[in-house]
Amino acid sequence: MTTDEKQAKITDLAKGLKLPMIAEFQRHISADADFIDNILRLLEMEALEKDRRCIERRTKSAGFPTIHTLDTFEFDGRLPHLDRDKVWELAGSRYITEKRNIITIGNSGTGKSHISIALGLEAISRGFTVRFRRASDLVNQMSEAQNDRHLSQYIKTLNNCHLLICDELGYLQFDLHGASLLFQVFAARYEVSSTIVTTNLEFSKWPPLLGNDPVMTTALVDRLVHRAEILNMNGKGYRLKDAKGESHS
Repeated sequence: MTTDEKQAKITDLAKGLKLPMIAEFQRHISADADFIDNILRLLEMEALEKDRRCIERRTKSAGFPTIHTLDTFEFDGRLPHLDRDKVWELAGSRYITEKRNIITIGNSGTGKSHISIALGLEAISRGFTVRFRRASDLVNQMSEAQNDRHLSQYIKTLNNCHLLICDELGYLQFDLHGASLLFQVFAARYEVSSTIVTTNLEFSKWPPLLGNDPVMTTALVDRLVHRAEILNMNGKGYRLKDAKGESHS
């Protein structure tokens, strides 16, 4: 077998094993380095590429409506009650290993979804699986699953993720049936997996939102807030700034 044939064989085998860096080894090795250094370099590059692909897959599977990162969030005078250091601490994702929740509460347009998505991306970068659902979409999907007699499987699949982000809880009211579906998800994740909830309503205003059932609402809130981090994001919103023609910077 000639040298060219051997190189072609290496490329074919590496592609079959899904090792793209080794498949293109001639581009990455150095004539000035010894065999061990070249092998080490190729394996390090493969590890980085594998991590990149995993993050890409987990990000796609999460279902984010858009991508927001913490370094693009404006920690300024708009949100006087938001602790910047606490948010960056949460970015470390220890709350997920501790199976704690995060609740972001604030008026419309203050960046609650931005923060939740950014924390979700930070979690993905650390190897956790994330699912993002708007509260209304979550209830609709669960209702459809129940109609198809697949509700238990849907909840099981959803709760296999390390972090569930439930966005915009409070903008639409749910009847008792919809509220009970939400309760099933949150109750199943209680002290098992982490949940981030974004809401525009303080907890005392949740009963009308959740089927006007104060008992179920209290039970749901108790499970969500137990050992949870509460981020107070009441303040001046981005969209209000836009309406007044102010700069985001």
